Amino acid sequence: MALYETALRHASAADEIKPGVKNSNERLEFLGDAILDSIVAHYLFTKYPSLTEGELTKMKSKVVRRDNLNAIGFELKLYEVLKVNIGNQEMHESLMGNALEALFGAMFLDQGYKTTREVALKLLKEHGLDERVHSDVDYKSKLHEWSQKHRRTLQYSVLNQKNNGPYMEYHIQLEIDGEPVGQGKGGSKKAAEQMAAKEAAQKVLIVNE
Repeated sequence: MALYETALRHASAADEIKPGVKNSNERLEFLGDAILDSIVAHYLFTKYPSLTEGELTKMKSKVVRRDNLNAIGFELKLYEVLKVNIGNQEMHESLMGNALEALFGAMFLDQGYKTTREVALKLLKEHGLDERVHSDVDYKSKLHEWSQKHRRTLQYSVLNQKNNGPYMEYHIQLEIDGEPVGQGKGGSKKAAEQMAAKEAAQKVLIVNE
């Protein structure tokens, strides 16, 4: 249990236990990052036996990229259990991805590679692993190009912003010519707008992922 408590303790809330070393999640994050890389690399290596090293590397980067891990950590509501001590500052969404990696590191030490791999792949697949490796779509840019071509007006508006302690949650709506077509939530306006744009794009565009 102590491993998982450490995984959910940001450096700002850690106590110094000896010079230069704190009981924060940073070391577990380092380990979890390497374990996750290994898990995804192994999965892609097995699933795509004909692809080159360069192609596999590009695929892996789409899965373990920071914004993807941040989004998963956000959807798991890690902000509700992550211990931080940053005063009135807003918690950056990258802390969610860092904590997720630290949890993978803790799980590896506690349960071993096999269990960690099973849990990580299940979680990644629930969040579009197999689709993501074939996709690098910037939905906001795609919709912007479409709107210019067809002379349509895009408008993003904040429906709600909720303060979860030091962490903000944004709920964004996208309207096309005044009609709501997509909504999204995220730990930053940028992330929420991208989610809203994705929902809208799937309605008004044919997007090949």
